[in-house]
Order: sequence, then C-alpha cells, then structure tokens
Amino acid sequence: MIKEECKLALSNLRKLPGFSLTVLVTLALTLAALTVVININHRLITQPLPYPDADKLWVTDQSETINGETQYGFQLLSTQFQLYQDKQFIDKMTMMHFVSSRFMDIKDMPTVDIIRVTPEFFELLGTPLHLGRALKQDEGVSDEQKVLVLSYQSWITHFNADPDIVGSYTSIDRERYQIIGVTGEAFEVPEIFGGFPVSGFSSFPEPVTTTSHWNNISSQFNGIARLKAGVNIEQMNHALGEQINTLYQSRENVAPNTRIGAQFTPLRDKIVARSDELAITLLFSATVLVLIALTNVVNLFLSRAAQKQRTMAIQAALGAKPTHIFVSMFCESILLVGAATILGLLLAEWLNVWLANDLSYLFSRMQGLTLDWPTIVVACALSLIIALLIAWFTSKQVNYHALTDALHSSGKGTGAQISKRTRQVLVALQVCFASILLFLAANKLVPAYAQMTHPTGFDTEHLYYVRIDGSATEIDNFELGKQIKQLLANQASIASVSASYTSPLQMGWQNYLYDQNIALIGIVSLSFYDEDGFTALSLPLEQGSRFTPIMASGSDNNEIILSASLAKRLYKDENPIGQTLYADREVPRKVVGVVSDIYVPTGNRGYTLERYYLPVTEGSTSFIIKGNAELSKVQLTHVLKAIHPSLNFAFFEPVDDMLTQRLRQTWLQAMLTVALLALTLSLAGAGIYGVLNYSVQMRRYELGIHLSLGAHTHKLIAQVLKQSLTPVMIGLGVSALTVAIGYGILTKISTTAISVSWFAVIVTIPIMLLIALIASYLPVQRVIRQDPIKALRNE
Repeated sequence: MIKEECKLALSNLRKLPGFSLTVLVTLALTLAALTVVININHRLITQPLPYPDADKLWVTDQSETINGETQYGFQLLSTQFQLYQDKQFIDKMTMMHFVSSRFMDIKDMPTVDIIRVTPEFFELLGTPLHLGRALKQDEGVSDEQKVLVLSYQSWITHFNADPDIVGSYTSIDRERYQIIGVTGEAFEVPEIFGGFPVSGFSSFPEPVTTTSHWNNISSQFNGIARLKAGVNIEQMNHALGEQINTLYQSRENVAPNTRIGAQFTPLRDKIVARSDELAITLLFSATVLVLIALTNVVNLFLSRAAQKQRTMAIQAALGAKPTHIFVSMFCESILLVGAATILGLLLAEWLNVWLANDLSYLFSRMQGLTLDWPTIVVACALSLIIALLIAWFTSKQVNYHALTDALHSSGKGTGAQISKRTRQVLVALQVCFASILLFLAANKLVPAYAQMTHPTGFDTEHLYYVRIDGSATEIDNFELGKQIKQLLANQASIASVSASYTSPLQMGWQNYLYDQNIALIGIVSLSFYDEDGFTALSLPLEQGSRFTPIMASGSDNNEIILSASLAKRLYKDENPIGQTLYADREVPRKVVGVVSDIYVPTGNRGYTLERYYLPVTEGSTSFIIKGNAELSKVQLTHVLKAIHPSLNFAFFEPVDDMLTQRLRQTWLQAMLTVALLALTLSLAGAGIYGVLNYSVQMRRYELGIHLSLGAHTHKLIAQVLKQSLTPVMIGLGVSALTVAIGYGILTKISTTAISVSWFAVIVTIPIMLLIALIASYLPVQRVIRQDPIKALRNE
C-alpha cells in the first residue's frame, strides 16, 4: 500500500508546483541552518578530543591574586618549570610557549606562529607524523637543542611539500633549527592559545629554570599534564599552588598583597572556553526557526487537506479508514521533507566550506569542519519526525465522520474542516516563536552595534602600525630606531612618527601600579610611546604635557602619563599633574600629563579605559605612523634601504584594518544574528499570512453577503483585523511570559550577570505587530477589492 500511495503522492505533488516548491524551500533552508548548528555543537560538545585519554589531560593554568582579587590567564615560565618537575601529582607534563617568529630563509620571510614544546608533547597528544620523528628526551627544556617539527600545512605552504625536508635546516629569526619531522595531516593542534594556525613545534632554544625568566609573565606560556590516578584536583591545586607561590615570594621586589596559585583546567574546557555558550544559543535559535517553519508547513498541509476534502470523502465512502488518510498525508510529507533534507544537507556542507574561516573566529575546533555521520543521522531522524508530525497533525484535523457530508456540500462554509481554534493556535505559535527570537536577537545586536560604531578616541585615518626587521644589522637598537624614525619623519607623505612597543590597539599588556607610598594600587593596562606618540594618534592631551624626549639609550625621564579614567579614579577632583607614582617600586615617576580615554574592545572585558603610559627608553623598531594620505609599503621599504640594505617591514598594517580584524568576531556574530532574524521574520510573516489568508478565504461567502448589503469596507476591514489580531496578542503575551521566566531562571543559575536591553524589549512588540497587521490586512483587502458577486458564487 505504501508504494502505491507514494506513487500517487508523487503524481499529485507534480500537479502542485507552487505548494511543493514552498514546502521544499522552507524546510531546506531551515534544516540547513539547523544541520550546520548541530554539526558545530557536536564538534564542540559531544565529539571526543582526538587525543589518547583526553579526559585525563589538564591545562596547567595559574592564578594571580592582587589585593584579594583573582585573575586567570597569565603564567610565569619559571613556575611552569616548577610544575613540570612535580612527581607527586603529575604523571607526565609538557611545557608550551607560543611565539610569533619569521622563517628568514624563505621568500618574503613570512611571520609564523610556533609553539615551543618539551618532548612529552607528542606522547601526551598522540601526535601522528607524516615524516621524520618527534623530539627526543635529550632535546628537552634544558638541553639547548634547536630542532623543529613542521606542521603538515606549513610543510605544504612554505617548503613545497619537499619529501627530503627531514635533516635540513631553516632559520627562525636569528637561530638555525634542524627540521626533524612533519606532523600528520589530520593532527588537530589543541587551541590553548587560540585558533591561530601553528606552523611548527620547536624545542626550547635556551634553558629554563626555577630562577630564570621571572620577568616573563604571559598568556603565551602554559602546559598540558596527565595526572596520576586518584589525584584529588582541589588538593593538587592547593599543594602545587603553595609550592609555586613560595617560589614566587622568594624572589626580590615581589609586589605586596600578591600571590599566585595553581588552577588546573580540563583540556576540553580550556579549548572550548566560552564557545559552547554561543553554540547552544545558536542551537536554540535554529530549533525555534525550524518550529516556525514547521508551523508554516503544517498550515500549508492543512490547506492541502481542505483541497483534498472531496477526494477524501470519496475514499471514506468507499471504505477508507482514518489510517489510510494518515498514510496518504505521510507519503506526501515524507517525499517533500526527504527532498528538503537532501537539499538542506548539500546546502549545509556548502555553508561549512564557505564559512570555514569565519567560524574559526567564533568557535574552537573548526579546522577542516565538514558534515560527519552523527550529524547526518540526527538530521535524517529529525526529518522523519517532522514528516510524521505533519501527517499526524493534519490527519487529526480532518473530521472523518463529516467527510461523506462533504459530497453533498455546495462548497460554502468549508472552513469547518479546519477549526478556528487550530488556526488561532498556529498564528499564536508563530508570533510567540518569532517574538522570542526577535527579542534575543535584538538583545545581542544592540551591544554589538554599539561596540562596532563606538569611536576609538583617536584618529585612525591613514594611521599605520609597523615593525621593522633589523636583525641583520649591527647597528645599536637605540641608534637604529632613532635613524629610522628620523628618516620616516622626513618623508613628505608622513605627518608624524612615534616609537612604540605595541600597536595602539594592544590593550592587554598590564603591569603593577603603586601610589606615592609604594602601596599597590593594582594591575593596570600599560603602553609605551615616545614624545610624539599622542601627536601621531591625535589623542587629545587634557592636562599637562607630553613626554620629555630621551636622548640616550638607557636614560629615563622618570615620567608617567595617565588616561582620564585612571586619573579620575586616583585623584578625583585633585590635580594629578606633579603627583608621584611607581611602576616598579623602585623608580618614582612624575605625572606630567592626562590624555583622553581609548575605546578599544578587549575580549569579554569590554573597554579598558584605565591606562598609563611610560616612555620608550631602550629604543624600538616598532612605530606608529600618521600619513598625510595612504602609504605605500613598497615605497617606504625602498626608503629604509638608505640606512641598511637588509631593512624591511616585518609588519605593515593600517590601524583601521587592525581594528576591523579585532571587531571581526563581533561583526560575525551580528551578521549571523541578522541572517537568522531575517529568515525568522520572513517565515513568520509568510506563515501568519498563510493562516489568516486561509481563514479569510473560508469567510469569502460571509464577507460577500456583507458587501452586497452595503457594509462599509473600512468597518469590515477593522472587524476582520480585530479578530485576526486576537491570536497575535496571545502569542506576544506568551512570548513575554516565557522570556520573563527564562530571565528569572538564568539570573539564579548563571554565575555571570545577565544583561537585558530595554530597547530590545521595546522594539520587539511594534515589529511583530507591524508584521501581523500587514499579514492580516493583505488577505481581507484582496477579498474586499473583488466583486462581491464572485464571493457569493464561490468563484
């Protein structure tokens, strides 16, 4: 029976191209979106990490507590070495140091990211090798060996997939490294330091001890450890934390009221970080989107059932049971849903390829993302459930016992086949689902828009940040920086040049700050400029003056400049100029100026407005350049050759482009939200229109009588709109209640503050009402504009 019903269903659907295409496109688009999101969630949350005993691997994070406030994410290399030596809790551990370097003997000397590791790295992660070998035990952290294992992609890109690469040498910065291997193509680098493509894994070039590298505290240091069986994590963190804090306190000039500790984190949690929150949010949104599409399709099938009423009546008269009606509807639904699933899977795979690079900004573990079998199976199972639901719900709305009466019906009033209550529920559901998504989307878009459009506080037009490679010269670094600055400043295309250790967008460099009594104020964002820094940035000086020029290497003017927010917190209404602060507990620094705040988004912390500035004292080959117009890298490279033939730009980037890159994650989230929102509102509007249009068509005879008796059209329209908007208001009310309950639950269980934008609340209601009004007005207007005689004749 199923086979014959499917043939009949296929024949019927061919005669209804509009109906079939609408269902196909609606479900294909929404299933594609849902499939992509399911695939992302599977990759992040349910798919195991591709490492042996991955659930036993921990990242050796550290904590730092200052004046009772604890922060995470920065490690000391020397204390990592202390943990590396532990035998009580740790079975095996690898130290890791993420660095950006340059392949000096490759064309264009590309800048690449390399992770310095100890030999245990390859064993702990089960690293497959395409060529060569991994690091040996005598190539560890204190052996001063210089060996390198290339990543597979780097071997392809930079070394032309040379099969004889093992044993050869390459220059990384100023050091020669022997290439000993190439990782396997499928190796997934653990994204402890972010989702940057890693070009290789090298040994530590210089020895690390518990007494060295005390000035190096960075998020670029870390480790991965496999713990011994039965280790209690809290006890281990406490014991190891006491060990490294004792080591930390034993050094000279330790800041008061500070301590460090151990805060080991499961490897999966470290890699996934906060990506799972966004992934789950998208899964919820995509699920609601599918529910909206499902109500649309159900409405279309209800209309289809009404069209088939006479056919079903004949079938009932000939002995067909309700089961036969269900099977008939199921065959039509499974054919359309199946075709939509195939199309949706193809579209989802295309989206994975198209969005591959963009998704890596939003989520971890997105390298080589493709549809896997668990995702495909889940998508197919959901499609089967959708087809069954459509058939079941549609067949349940058919009054089987009244079908035979339909054979004698004149066709007027056939709306009784699909109850008014059912139609109202469909509209209310559409409005409810769409309103919830609209509110959530607006709540995300408002802060994203504010962040993307907020002025930085300085002029980024024709502003460049550059780093010049002078490693091949013998010129003293201070003198080299001085010569380069003078040469660049003399160019007609350049308005101003300032030496700087970092780009003006680098807000994460933090350091201690002490008051005049050498009491710790806290850790504050820090940057280094010379006397022309604020001129190059066009950053307004609110009080005081700029730095005094430094004329010789090693000299210091002992000055400090504060941002407006920091000055206000420290001195309130008191004049900060002339006050004394310390950056290192040894050198008193005089506050000589206050500059305006800089608004640059810094991760999840928002804006870092409190900041202080110190002078560049040791010389720098990094500069901020303000151009009179767009600058040419090629032309300026040629200019640099006047100082030394080997000079070239290691980095040359407009600050506007750097800011765009920094805001890319926010922009992508906003665009993803807008895309989902546009699809949601389109489907909701079409669905509401479909249901209300069906309702109006069922009342054509009634409306025709009113019109023929001289009823005023505006009163008739108002009456229909009032009745149509009843389920709309119910849907809005249910959505508001759902959001309120959800907010209440989240505020109680969430460890972070839940922010709600009142603009999102205010904008949701009028947008949904406008969509509902348009969807309600168009069907009745269409009937009223026709000749009422046609309505009476049911034409």
